[in-house]
Amino acid sequence: MSKKTLRKRIALVAVSALGAGVMSVIAAPVVNAADSDRVEMSTIASTTGSAVASATEASARQVGYVTATNTDYEAATADLISLSGGDSFTAICLSTCSMPFEFENTTDSVGLSMVVTGGVLSSVSDSITLTNGSGTLSVAGNRSAATLVVAATNSSLLGVATANSGATTMVVQFFEGASIAGLTTATSGSLVAQVTFTIASASASGVYNEANSTIAVQASYAAGATASGLLTYDSTSKISNGYRGAIYVKLADAYTAAITTGTITAAATNGAFVNIADALPAVGDDYAAASAFDAETDGLAGGDAYITVTQPVANTAGSTTVTITFNGSVIATKTLNWVGDIASIAIDTANSNSIFKNGADNDFEGGQQGLVYVVKDAAGNAIELAHTNTANANGPTMTGQTGAMVGASVTATVSTTTATLQTKSLGYGTTTVNVPSSTLVGAGSFKLRVKNAAGVSIDSAAYSVTVSEDTLDSFAISWDKTTYAPGELATLTITGKDSKGNTIADGMPLTGLSLTVASGLTAVGTACAATSAFSSGKVTCKYSAGNTDGAYSYSIDVTTGTAQAASVGAVNVKSTGVVSNAEVLAAIVKLIASINKQIKALQKSLKK
Repeated sequence: MSKKTLRKRIALVAVSALGAGVMSVIAAPVVNAADSDRVEMSTIASTTGSAVASATEASARQVGYVTATNTDYEAATADLISLSGGDSFTAICLSTCSMPFEFENTTDSVGLSMVVTGGVLSSVSDSITLTNGSGTLSVAGNRSAATLVVAATNSSLLGVATANSGATTMVVQFFEGASIAGLTTATSGSLVAQVTFTIASASASGVYNEANSTIAVQASYAAGATASGLLTYDSTSKISNGYRGAIYVKLADAYTAAITTGTITAAATNGAFVNIADALPAVGDDYAAASAFDAETDGLAGGDAYITVTQPVANTAGSTTVTITFNGSVIATKTLNWVGDIASIAIDTANSNSIFKNGADNDFEGGQQGLVYVVKDAAGNAIELAHTNTANANGPTMTGQTGAMVGASVTATVSTTTATLQTKSLGYGTTTVNVPSSTLVGAGSFKLRVKNAAGVSIDSAAYSVTVSEDTLDSFAISWDKTTYAPGELATLTITGKDSKGNTIADGMPLTGLSLTVASGLTAVGTACAATSAFSSGKVTCKYSAGNTDGAYSYSIDVTTGTAQAASVGAVNVKSTGVVSNAEVLAAIVKLIASINKQIKALQKSLKK
């Protein structure tokens, strides 16, 4: 048997009073020196109603055992609990509890003892022939303690611990030490293991308990593939067209013990079919559900069941409610929802590029803007494109190219920058437009295409776009206002075109930019530079107007690819509601001129 790698050291000093078959024990620290010695407890249920202690693991039998409640032990086999090194093990059993034990020894000339509180030791077989020829030691009858003094290794002490009537707990302890010589010194050694049983009510054992059980909708899976899991909470994602729904069921009683006997049923509505299995569906498993009702009576190994659910109506969005019962009582209802087959594809014009560069892959890198598309079923649900068919494995294809888009395509490679398949959670996908190098520039159009489950092509509406040359030929500049108040945000827009007058493509840099703006305007955010990229044919630059009124000059030129002169001019900064000195002087001049005019008019009137 394997040796426990993590030892939990528990020390114990026992004060005992042996009388009328009763022993009490008080815990305190002592170190166990024999890690290789171990206690084994069988969890194989008896079929005769009687417990059996045996040094042969397969022959030992228990009565009334329910479940372990801690994991500080080493399971040597599925039906055997192995303890050593001071392990403190806890479990639950019924009032009929009778548990077989074997205390294995690997040390010469040492005493072994079993001590029980809240029960008795019965069927104790502690007879052994000593190798030194001293004879045998045999103690018979039911009692609270049993001891064995051994002179050789590989000896063992066997027995069955049976709970007292009315007891709420039963504690069995195992000691080893040179001082153990009989019943009066049964606790005069090191604690090898302690097992504590809580006595449970028979009416609650094996009875479904909602709080300790799991019934959860799982991630859906493709027919013919291996199911994924296991979730302990409901997956609320809509199921892809043609995929299988799944519900995981793990039944436990009030003591967290798995329920392994009984009948589980599942019934589905709206034409869906169900199938119940006792394990996760593997490749090729459990896809042949052929009725709206299924029952499982022999598939509860470990308390688990797995319910596969088919789409109510093929290639159609819909839902089904699955009602699950255990031994005739409803224990859960779960509603599963499917999306339908592909019914439409649309280009998201608000978030897609409409100006593409000739001879380039127009994606989402370097300030460019590729295409965003949305695929839906007839009910308007976004579709998981990867879950449709192989024709859509790399996203949509391009069709119906006209004008400057003749020969263009969309990428056939899925990656983070070139194309992303649409998912139900995002509700959209992206792709790159590949425009070949040619003389074709100007207006053009195209459609995107996907295929439904039957292989029928579904096209988007035609999308009108522009293809520009890959070189900037001319530019123009504009300010959003001619006069700004101090602190106001000013926007400069630089517009670019190719030699044919087409708006320049997204991602084209402002190579050769020479930009000078007087100090009364301060750049805000990322300043415009030669690396700034055009978007929708424009580059915008932001400035904050200073606090001093005046006219502030600018000079803007793009020296690479364009032969035009620099654009020069000035923008004004003026305080709102404040009269400048120049305005005051102008007003005085106007006033003096008005007064002079009135004086002349008066003189002329007096001469009459």
